[in-house]
Amino acid sequence: MTVNAINNAAQGGGDSNQIQPNSAADLKNEFMTLMIAQIENQDPTDPLDANEYVAQLAQFSQVESLEYIRQNQSAQMTMMENAAIVQSASLLGKQAMVPADSFTLSGEAVNGKLYLENSAESVQVQLIDDKGEVAATLDLGSQGKGDVPFAVDPQKLGLADGEYSLKVTATAGESELPVNTFVRAPIEKIHFASASGMMMAEMGNGLGTISVLNISEVSATDSAVQ
Repeated sequence: MTVNAINNAAQGGGDSNQIQPNSAADLKNEFMTLMIAQIENQDPTDPLDANEYVAQLAQFSQVESLEYIRQNQSAQMTMMENAAIVQSASLLGKQAMVPADSFTLSGEAVNGKLYLENSAESVQVQLIDDKGEVAATLDLGSQGKGDVPFAVDPQKLGLADGEYSLKVTATAGESELPVNTFVRAPIEKIHFASASGMMMAEMGNGLGTISVLNISEVSATDSAVQ
């Protein structure tokens, strides 16, 4: 084995069918063993170039240092993930308002809100069932800029259990205004998604899983909107 061959192994070169290379520390130890063996068995009339060994050893030391840094960073990330999970666990069972334009009714009232960027002369919320038909309409009248709460009470509106979507119409004069819709639901589970690096919340009321960063507000209970 030559010095160049060891260097190639450290850099991941060689046949793709070879087994995975050892760690930087293992390669460094192998290099030192080889260097000592070659020095002991060198030809006195043609001594080895010491400068090449020193340069190679310095490269291995750099790689080894980078590997230790990577390992430390990985350990720190794991600790941060665990701390975030522990912190987020306090959200379990709380009611959270999240961006949504559909939900599932199961006998209980579902609360939500609209966000208007401008004042509206008329605001109307249509509840569309899973057949695409208008099952009920909430007439919220004139509303100012900002949050507009609403409640979907299946008993008052005569709605059956099932999936519903929101169709909101807000107008000012002849113009139709943009509206953002939010639905409140209990947080049923918290988990960390390693692929995205995000803390995720599994929501009730059929809202699915969202990033905790998308939660606009959290409350201990879900008070009904009159």
